Amino acid sequence: MIRSLRLRLFWVHALLLIAAIAIVTVIESRIERQWMLDRNAISLERVAHQAARFIPDDEASRRGDWARALAARDSATGLRFTLIRRDGHVFADTRADSLLLDDHSNRPEVRAALAGRTGNSVHKSHALGMEMQYVAVPAHGHVPYAVVRVAEPLEMVRRLDATLEQRALLTATLTVLGMFVVLFFLTGRQMARVSELEAIAGRIGSGDPLARALELPDDELGRLGAALNRMSSELRDRLAALEMERDEREHILGHMNDGVALLDGQGRILHCNDSLAGLLGADRPAKPGTPFAAFVRAPELDELVRRARSVGGVRVLDLRLWTPRPRFVRASVTPLGAAKHDAVLLVLHDLTEIEAVNRVRQDFVANVSHELRTPLTSLRGYAETLLDGGLEDEQHRVQFVEIIREQAVRLEALVNDLLSLAELERPDAPVRDAIFDLRVAAARQVAAFSESARRAGLALTLEPGESVPVRTESARLEQVLANLLDNAIKYTEEGSVTVRLGTTGSRGWCEVSDTGPGIPAEEQPRIFERFYRVDKARSREKGGTGLGLSIVKHIVGLHGGEMSVRSELGQGSTFRFELPTG
Repeated sequence: MIRSLRLRLFWVHALLLIAAIAIVTVIESRIERQWMLDRNAISLERVAHQAARFIPDDEASRRGDWARALAARDSATGLRFTLIRRDGHVFADTRADSLLLDDHSNRPEVRAALAGRTGNSVHKSHALGMEMQYVAVPAHGHVPYAVVRVAEPLEMVRRLDATLEQRALLTATLTVLGMFVVLFFLTGRQMARVSELEAIAGRIGSGDPLARALELPDDELGRLGAALNRMSSELRDRLAALEMERDEREHILGHMNDGVALLDGQGRILHCNDSLAGLLGADRPAKPGTPFAAFVRAPELDELVRRARSVGGVRVLDLRLWTPRPRFVRASVTPLGAAKHDAVLLVLHDLTEIEAVNRVRQDFVANVSHELRTPLTSLRGYAETLLDGGLEDEQHRVQFVEIIREQAVRLEALVNDLLSLAELERPDAPVRDAIFDLRVAAARQVAAFSESARRAGLALTLEPGESVPVRTESARLEQVLANLLDNAIKYTEEGSVTVRLGTTGSRGWCEVSDTGPGIPAEEQPRIFERFYRVDKARSREKGGTGLGLSIVKHIVGLHGGEMSVRSELGQGSTFRFELPTG
């Protein structure tokens, strides 16, 4: 089987060409043979009319004279002359004995001549045993002779016809060979265009944006090139749309907080996002084809996927992942087909923050209850003591009332701090900020706490310097300074409290340093939590609510600032906050 399109086209056209030339050659040969017979008939007719002139009038001498007169012509030309009477019998013949010849009235040429026309036919001579061409003409005025017939053997015509056929075959062969060359060249040109279109199609399939097919000449291949160009343009548009959809999908998956993974029927990962890798403690997402069990290493998830495949429907499970940073997640597995070996979609929703918030809420409720229970217990106890007769005890009743007032003040401070913290944590907490000099606020608060510092035996100083303009709300800024100074004075036994201010880039900063006992390194990350105390007994003894630093951090964060602490045991502490300057 010929696989080459060029050879198939070549041989199809070649066979058609050979068949056409063969048919033309055969038809031409027949036409040439008929043309030779017709030309020869005309010549024989002329010779027959000439021979009719030699017909003798004297019947006595007719046979010998006429035969001798034409014998020389017969021998010179190879022609056969026959004189036929009206009744069809042969009177004389230059090639055969007339007495031995049969009746010729049934010969086609003779019948035509007897009817007054020139007769022409080709048939085999019974007397000579060869095929000859006969032409018979009427012998007008030579009664009883009616017909003069001239015959010529077809051997001469055949030789001439054979020569012409040889030349025709030679011409046809040369024509076929020449046309083979032309066909091979033309099919080569067409196949070169086909090969070029094939190459262009391959480039289009590989994504080459510059691949363009020739559209001229405007034939079938040209229109095919135009169709390829249209297809390439449409393919580029569709690929661009698919790439845009892919990028959008990847962008969405990449920015999702939920971990997403697509698993095939064999439990291999087809795709996963960065969030999934982060939840599992991996540096980067798994490559496609990675076994899910090897990447996750969580038997609960493997069992959840298996159950979703076997039972069907969405399966949900809350579990804790023991990764380098433990996570509490809600896993949901959704089969994407009815068969057990179809793909499944795994989604991990991180509940760690929600769990932490719930834990903080529970701790807050417990801490508030604990903080409220102490003053309320004191209030109730001393009130019951007064009612049970303490009012008549002049020596102690004033002391009882003072304790009740002290606990009421402590309770009021706690409630006020809770209200302040609640207001700061509101999503729509108002911020009426303006450019304010941080040094002016610091000087005012240092002056306000100077008496408290003096009673505590501490030196309270504000280091000199230039003004520090920051964008904040003055009242809340002074609340921050007041809380920091109050804490520093309360928890410093001896030494000093120093306030420093300055600017760094586009931020103004303030530091409140003390010479107190310091804060352990493991406790420092939690000191800004609500109700958290490093030394709980000493904090309650000093009358603190445990909310001051939490309020400070919320105020600073609300104004776009940052809060930090540096502390070492026995070396004191430095609380620093920064605020935008413009």
